[in-house]
Amino acid sequence: MSVQRPTYTFEGLPVAGVESGTNLLVTGPALGGIRELTLRLLLRSTEREGTLFVTADTDGRATLEDYEALGGQIDFARVGVVDCTEEGVDDEVHNVHAVGSPADLTGIGIEFSSLYERLHANGAERVRTGVYTLSPFVVYAPTKAVFRFVHTLTGRIRTADGLGVCAIDPGTVDDQTLSSIAQAFDGQVELREESGECAVRVRGLSDQPEGWQPVDLDV
Repeated sequence: MSVQRPTYTFEGLPVAGVESGTNLLVTGPALGGIRELTLRLLLRSTEREGTLFVTADTDGRATLEDYEALGGQIDFARVGVVDCTEEGVDDEVHNVHAVGSPADLTGIGIEFSSLYERLHANGAERVRTGVYTLSPFVVYAPTKAVFRFVHTLTGRIRTADGLGVCAIDPGTVDDQTLSSIAQAFDGQVELREESGECAVRVRGLSDQPEGWQPVDLDV
């Protein structure tokens, strides 16, 4: 009997591969390596994969530069950004689509759907979607609207057999809000940093390493 290999794998991280349609909530301090961890979870493992960023903390071009610096393969037919920062501008050359504010959840959803379909049309058999981070959405938009947005986003990713990786700093939201947001995800990747040493723990998913696992991140 053959064992089916997981669809999405994460080279160099203590996180086992996951199946199509999985959504992960990455939690940890903003200054504790969570950005690098999120970007590394989004690294394409094959040319048949695409990557789509929804960025609210850092503009689209900077996000692409950071992704490439970590080893990300930049192919603008299959890599794109929905830029939700207030400083964001459209950049067709680098496949960056600006919305203008984390409060415009409807506009973000429209751009996400359009770009997701474009990546598939350009040959991406499956797409990794990363949201960095959810914190500005909670700050700028009504809480109930954010819940609906997150549930809709993860639902679309699940239906399309994609991978969702959404980051949030627990220190920026109350426990009830974080708990409600977490319900939209299949599992959590928790990050902690103590004295410059980072470790991750995966919760809610089967066949994952148990307990805290050391991970090398630039903090």
